Amino acid sequence: MKKKSIAFLIGSLGSGGAERVVSTLCNELAEKYKVTVITFAKKEPFYKLDPKINQIYCLDKIEPSNTFLDTIRLNLKLLKTIKEKLQNENIELIIGFLTRGNILAVLAAKACKIPVIISERNNPYTVKLSLLWKTLWKYTYPKADCLVVQTKIIKQYFKPFVKEESLKILANPISTELTLARNKKITKKKVILNVGRLADQKAQSLLIKAFSALNTEDWYLHIIGKGPKQKEYENMISELGMQERIKLLPPTKSISNHYNSCSIFAFTSIYEGFPNALIEAMHFGLPCIATDCPTGPSELIKNGENGFLIEMNNQKQLEDKLNVLMNNETIRNNFSIKAEKSVEKFQAIHIANDWEQIILKIMK
Repeated sequence: MKKKSIAFLIGSLGSGGAERVVSTLCNELAEKYKVTVITFAKKEPFYKLDPKINQIYCLDKIEPSNTFLDTIRLNLKLLKTIKEKLQNENIELIIGFLTRGNILAVLAAKACKIPVIISERNNPYTVKLSLLWKTLWKYTYPKADCLVVQTKIIKQYFKPFVKEESLKILANPISTELTLARNKKITKKKVILNVGRLADQKAQSLLIKAFSALNTEDWYLHIIGKGPKQKEYENMISELGMQERIKLLPPTKSISNHYNSCSIFAFTSIYEGFPNALIEAMHFGLPCIATDCPTGPSELIKNGENGFLIEMNNQKQLEDKLNVLMNNETIRNNFSIKAEKSVEKFQAIHIANDWEQIILKIMK
């Protein structure tokens, strides 16, 4: 039986959370579908992709747009190229990811007369869009055959202008590659881990200050990520005299090594869509502390049962909970067992099956 041909559209396949989700879904769906990934520009994927997946790109390189007209020209060029790719590859359904990918996916799909699924990956209550993109956002999202969101709160945001029957809640999948890399035999180090972009949203400055205030000499803090706050955090760590105990590490394809060997995961975001890194840390059995930010952490952690939830930007609470976990191995072990069990439902095979049900319904 001939496989149906589907395509994912995303800006790039870099090291971000949405990119991890696309890569994971592509790998899971590649057995049953002819899967193509279309990115805006040419770039090697950060995460491993099944060799069966067809990778194509629109442009060799994308230069920053300096004017409004530049933005219009670039996106018209991308739209034209996406339409050509869909036709050349005989794509029967397109799935958009992230705002620009969603908007272009809807416009291209309507031009090619094929169904379209779009996926909102962040918290729309906090997203700041220009007038152009906000107008296109409100125009295109209701025209999608399905809009996938990650939480009930985000679904509520879209209900006034997207038909409820077109709105579906699906969580992020845990990469099968990560599941296979779990290793409980690795000796745990006294390291607190944070994974995320170095940006205001992730608020790692709170973690740096809280850890620095704790009176402990044998624990370390590792923050894995890159972003606009890198220099500021480097200076902060230097001013606090913590260069030996706090390390800023670049994104790595071997993130499982850190999940396997660290003892605590600390998550300090002020908003999320649905936090990949927190799900992954719990999947590896790391005892977690997370801010009760919108949206995601409170749907994963029951405070005091399988982890700790703290108020956003509350350094004192973060210090207190770090102290508890650092000094009580029994609580760490208890949280570890319960955290791992509570996120089993997010394993890739389960989430991919949910996506396939939507795909099958739309492609009837």
